[in-house]
Amino acid sequence: MFNEYDDQLQQNIDQFHYLLVDTDCKESEKQQYLNQCKQQSEKIKKLIQQRIKSGNENQTMRYMKQFSSLNKKLQEMEYNYQDEHISLILENNQDRQLEVQLFEENVNNRKQRLQSIHKNMGKVQSIYDKISQLAHQQVDSIFQVEQDFAYAEEKTQKASQELTRTQQSQKSNVGYRFVIICILVFIVIILFIK
Repeated sequence: MFNEYDDQLQQNIDQFHYLLVDTDCKESEKQQYLNQCKQQSEKIKKLIQQRIKSGNENQTMRYMKQFSSLNKKLQEMEYNYQDEHISLILENNQDRQLEVQLFEENVNNRKQRLQSIHKNMGKVQSIYDKISQLAHQQVDSIFQVEQDFAYAEEKTQKASQELTRTQQSQKSNVGYRFVIICILVFIVIILFIK
């Protein structure tokens, strides 16, 4: 998109330059020649305005400088012709006003972009702050989960040890009972035998 504007703008500036260089015209054709130069100038102004709206101020400023120097040459030609046509002076003032307006619009656009960037930077900063807070909360949660896991592991080991002791004591109790029953049966048998 920029290349299309740039090519078109550069072609128009070149045409404007050649128009201004080719000053060989009769006195009766000077008005027509100056009108043709003005039309070309207006065309370039419109293209520069479109270029400003689409961005890339550095490239636009270069075109504006080229146009300004050519436009100054046109203004000099118009001043030489001013005795015959006072209206050309009024249009020249309008051209200057338009140039000032273009420059002011460009400055205002830059200010707005800088303010927008500053505002967006503030939003990005607040997002990073929130992310940082969430990260700290997640770290705290992970530490708490690790502590809970360690506590549960310790309790599980203690429960396992208690179950092992209980199982061992039940085995030994069964052994004692069996021995006692055997002794009692042996005593009863001895008593019956006698």
